[in-house]
Amino acid sequence: MFKRLGPSTVQHASGFIVRITDRYTIEYRENDRLAKITMNLGIPRNAVFRDTLTPWILADGTTIPMTETERLRVLDNIGQGLAFMDVKVKWYDGPSP
Repeated sequence: MFKRLGPSTVQHASGFIVRITDRYTIEYRENDRLAKITMNLGIPRNAVFRDTLTPWILADGTTIPMTETERLRVLDNIGQGLAFMDVKVKWYDGPSP
């Protein structure tokens, strides 16, 4: 269902892309929309903070809100992409510290 596009980037057969951009950010791309979420790389697990998921960011920089259904789907898709990359994560509610 996933294929690797690079060392920290995977694409699902349905088209969405999950990419770890740096030690603090994961990008999620779907169609022409982007969302970002905060992470903190650590050993043995990486922390990912659900409440930091951004609204959709469009190519021109404007943002549009996600529905709750979209938000839950995006979080699940991010988790699946990270699992495919064999990145162990612990999910947290609330903002990152």
